[in-house]
Amino acid sequence: MNFIAVDFSLNSPGICLYNDKSKKYRFISYIKPNTGTKSEQKFQEEISLLKDVTLVVQPDFSNDENFSGSELAKVKRYDRMADEIINLILQESFPGDSFMIAFEGTSYGSKMGTNNMVDMAAGAAILKLKMLKMLQPEDLLTVAPTTIKKFAGKGNMNKSQVFEAFLANSTDDKSLPKSLLYQKAKELDCGKKIPKPLDDLVDAYFLAAMIASNQL
Repeated sequence: MNFIAVDFSLNSPGICLYNDKSKKYRFISYIKPNTGTKSEQKFQEEISLLKDVTLVVQPDFSNDENFSGSELAKVKRYDRMADEIINLILQESFPGDSFMIAFEGTSYGSKMGTNNMVDMAAGAAILKLKMLKMLQPEDLLTVAPTTIKKFAGKGNMNKSQVFEAFLANSTDDKSLPKSLLYQKAKELDCGKKIPKPLDDLVDAYFLAAMIASNQL
């Protein structure tokens, strides 16, 4: 079984794949151009070289001659994003195995505006629809952020605490220490500022580990 976990956003969707045959995690980041500080961009270059990480920079949609703020242009963008994300998943998944897919739900404490939340919901819906058609998963779930955090340690943890739980391998995951991304993260000295897209990939990891261990 290919377990696929998606921490969806329009600018930095993070995806974690786990296969119960290979017992390995793989990570995909589909990140907006020029995301983060110079040090974060350097970190992005470094993790893109890891064998278990696929980091792809999105097209610069704002510089596309056909780009506009219209709803049609937005939907075309989301449609293209979905196709590219699914192709990346197919490249990294175990051939012939079925899929189980989970999305992290929207946090009710999110500070994003209503329009941004509507846009993100539209992008996620298009991705889910295309996943149903192209991957034909056995199940497609949406899991609340608090449920994922409880699995990681505690339901009210903030981003830094979730990252600390990841570094500490709080779930005693025997497959995690083999991950090159995990080993890279252990070497970091980033304080409370977790570099993009590591925060998204960590969230996706806990969701993937959760569904793979049937602890929903």
